[in-house]
Amino acid sequence: MKHKPTSVLDRLGALRGLLTISDEDFNAYMRSYDELFVDSPENTRADHDNGVAIQGYPQGSSNELQELYKVIHLLCTLGSVEKMYMPPEIDPEQSVLQNQILFERIVANDLALGTGDKVLDLGCGCGAIAEHIADLTGATPYGINLDRSQIVKSWKNPNLPSSNFTVGDFNKPLDFHDGMFDAVYAVQPMTYVSDHEFTFNEVFRVLKPGGVFVINDVAALDAYDRDNPHQKTLIQHTRELTVFGGFWHYKYWEDSYRTAGFDLTSSVGRPAVEMIKKEVALFDKYEAAFKFLARIHLIPRKTNALMKRLNENSQSYIQAEEEELLTLNWHCVGEKPK
Repeated sequence: MKHKPTSVLDRLGALRGLLTISDEDFNAYMRSYDELFVDSPENTRADHDNGVAIQGYPQGSSNELQELYKVIHLLCTLGSVEKMYMPPEIDPEQSVLQNQILFERIVANDLALGTGDKVLDLGCGCGAIAEHIADLTGATPYGINLDRSQIVKSWKNPNLPSSNFTVGDFNKPLDFHDGMFDAVYAVQPMTYVSDHEFTFNEVFRVLKPGGVFVINDVAALDAYDRDNPHQKTLIQHTRELTVFGGFWHYKYWEDSYRTAGFDLTSSVGRPAVEMIKKEVALFDKYEAAFKFLARIHLIPRKTNALMKRLNENSQSYIQAEEEELLTLNWHCVGEKPK
């Protein structure tokens, strides 16, 4: 089976959803930015050096987050990020979609899976990453996701075992027995963890001895100083654009692995500047088109408002990565001792 990226039909389906969005869903999405991304928790390198404990993201299981993802998934599907993550630059000359495929090969290699093994995707979205990982490794995929609309989409994928994909929340006890999985991974959902110790312990529990846990997620880098107004603004703009919740220096991710009992085998950050520039250029075109079509009454004003809200302050994201304040791709690999 050849892995297929987002298709024209996928994009048309997303556009249809945006054009017919209900007033209720529209208003919930627009409200969610103020409800989810104001005074979000941050822990910097200075905090870590001073022994400040990590502060989890309290709204990681909220209804507001579910309302946000119900809509933002449609917006992202219009572009190259139906999988709900911005990949690192593996090959800057290639497209965002191709870099996702290249990156997922790295994840598959880290997971060290074989035919018949079981692998769990935390925050699986519509199952597109899980489909590719299963194709690469021969493992049987499982997934949980907070947003039911994306799980429903996974059930329609004939390449996925639908009974293995469920609405679930990694901030609550995982509904799997001890030692069930050979590997677990999470690509950019862990910023919604409310209690790192709890979630990492749950992953440790459901893994077999020797099982691997891979995360790839947002991390503050050494240069970030939240007392610097310029830097603070860039991070806030980036948070709203990419909808991450908590923002923690990468050493807190490393600590979370070790506290749960994992042997941390790899911890590395990768930039995504060229990928970001490609996607921002695409969404700038979408925003201009939507603005024009709304002006001549060919699309609803609220559809234009959704695109404008998503793409607002997108240049801040580029600047934040260029100034090495953050990465959306801090990559950790840990193994449960045998």
